[in-house]
Amino acid sequence: MNQRRISLMVVTALTASALAACGGAGGSQGGQAAGPEAKDNPPTASKPVNTGPREITMYTAGGTIDEKAFDSMYGDAIRKKFPDVTVKFIPNTKGSTLPDLIAAGTTIDIIFDSIGYAESFRNYGIHMDMTPYIKASGLDLNQFEQTAIEFQRKIGNGQIHSLPVWTASAGLFYNKDLFDKFGVGYPKDNMTWSEILEIAKKLTRKDGDIQYVGYVTAAGSQANTNQLGLKYVDSKTGKAQIDNEDWTKFMQSIVPFFQISGMTWTAENTTVAAMRAMFEKDRTAAMYTNYSGGTPPEDMNWDVVKVPSYEQAPGVGPQSYPAYLSMTTLSKNKELAFDVIHYLVSKEYQLLNTKAGRATVLNDKEIIKTYGESMAKFKGKNITSMFPEKRAPIGDYTAADTAAASQFSSAFTKIILNQKDINTALREANEAANKAIEEIKQKNAK
Repeated sequence: MNQRRISLMVVTALTASALAACGGAGGSQGGQAAGPEAKDNPPTASKPVNTGPREITMYTAGGTIDEKAFDSMYGDAIRKKFPDVTVKFIPNTKGSTLPDLIAAGTTIDIIFDSIGYAESFRNYGIHMDMTPYIKASGLDLNQFEQTAIEFQRKIGNGQIHSLPVWTASAGLFYNKDLFDKFGVGYPKDNMTWSEILEIAKKLTRKDGDIQYVGYVTAAGSQANTNQLGLKYVDSKTGKAQIDNEDWTKFMQSIVPFFQISGMTWTAENTTVAAMRAMFEKDRTAAMYTNYSGGTPPEDMNWDVVKVPSYEQAPGVGPQSYPAYLSMTTLSKNKELAFDVIHYLVSKEYQLLNTKAGRATVLNDKEIIKTYGESMAKFKGKNITSMFPEKRAPIGDYTAADTAAASQFSSAFTKIILNQKDINTALREANEAANKAIEEIKQKNAK
């Protein structure tokens, strides 16, 4: 994943910026059902309303989702719940991009995509406020991981244009065989990054002809979902701010893992794919943080603990990276479209989806415990560690932020390759980001 909208191009491709997730805390605001009944009961599917042909068309900008994947995620469940409804799926392929479909007058009832696209699709002017439908149905937004809801309120100026359907889990995965091989104690939940660094030092060593490394990561993903709530762009000035003191300290927390004596980093082995391969394929990396919901291969002797926290933000987990469902103004049957969305965010569907390895967006510990239950690879694993009890607020996902995120990732590579020191790399990255932001502004002004 370019790691703001990437950390796994799977998710990014899946969503034009990536697909993904949810977790969090509460707060009662507009768009939520009033009264104890709504508060005590999880979302359930509202009664279908017959207002026209029972047909729903769903679209995603994620180019890697085909009919089979769609049916596995949504289609089959919708057809089972609404047997009289015809479900159609339109993937993002040549000739069927969103602008193509809008120009052709194609009916699109529901768009599903990652957090990045959930914001950018509003640029096409087909988004709509779901608040009236939410209120009428009695859907209680307090039952969701709240950072995913607050993100929508923020970008919608109080309106809710999308509802989260699943999120990317995150954890510090470790290869138990390597820890056993070198006699190092396993990492534990609630450790800090400083503590993990000390463990990584013990595991970065050469054994025979094989060079082992203690820890690898997708630095971009770690920055994009950072636990300190840092943003790439100043929302007031519109300027990049990746060379400030906070981002400098953040970079200083990652870089030491790649400066441990013994390992030589190159342009080839510093890519996200290469570092992930060290952990999953080559089995030469002992620990790996995954922020996109992926897990190690079934044949690895692995387990997982919580993503380490910072001393200045104890217990705060990574930001959520949700996938969202959005109604559109193009729909000819908006009541039915909301009924479908209501079902997909209900406890009934969330339980099925979570068992299949797509993390729930509801604050429901019983559902969380079932994560990956239908998959043998999760048996006996520390599953709940992948669901932070407290998450940092979700950052911004504008085009400007994407541009700045790309420059941050580039700076990280230059630093660990010893091409630049941290201050110089971030200063130059900030300058490049501001240049890119200006180009975006000029393009949008035309």
